[in-house]
Amino acid sequence: MLLDFARPDNVIITNIGARQSVRLNCDPKMVKCLLKNETIIRNHHQRGADELPHRGLKDLGFEELPFLRFGANNAVYYCMVITFFLSETFKEDVLRDVVSVKSYASTVRRKVLDIAAKVVKTGRGTILKVGVSIYKELRMELLWQLCQSPPPIVAEHC
Repeated sequence: MLLDFARPDNVIITNIGARQSVRLNCDPKMVKCLLKNETIIRNHHQRGADELPHRGLKDLGFEELPFLRFGANNAVYYCMVITFFLSETFKEDVLRDVVSVKSYASTVRRKVLDIAAKVVKTGRGTILKVGVSIYKELRMELLWQLCQSPPPIVAEHC
C-alpha cells in the first residue's frame, strides 16, 4: 500500500478545446458529454482497446508474412483479414452460448475445434461421432440448429 504522497500522479493532456470549428457540426449533447471529466478519464483508460483486434488477427494467423514479394504477402494478408472477419461473426452468431464473444482464436480453437471426434460415412449420410461429455459441454444440438439457421443480414442506415 502506498502512502498518499508516494502515489504517482497522472496528467491527461487532450486537444479537446484546441479547435472550436471541429465541434460546430457535432450534437450539443455529445459535445457536453465529451467535455466531462469522467468521459475524458474513461476514454483515457480505454486508449489501448483499439489494439485488441490486431492482437486477435495475429492470434488467428501469424505475425510475419511468409513471402518476399509484396503482392503475394498482400494476398495472404487480405485472406487472413477475411478469415478473421468470418471467424468473429461465426463466434458471435453460432458460438456465443459456448465460448465468450471476447475469446481469441486460440481459445476457440482449443475449446471447440480441437476435439476428439470420428467421421463415419453411412448409406444415409455422414455422421460426426463425439463423446457424451463433449456433446453436452459444447451444446452440439444448439450449435447444429444455429448453423442451420443463419441470422438475417440487416442493412443499417445512419
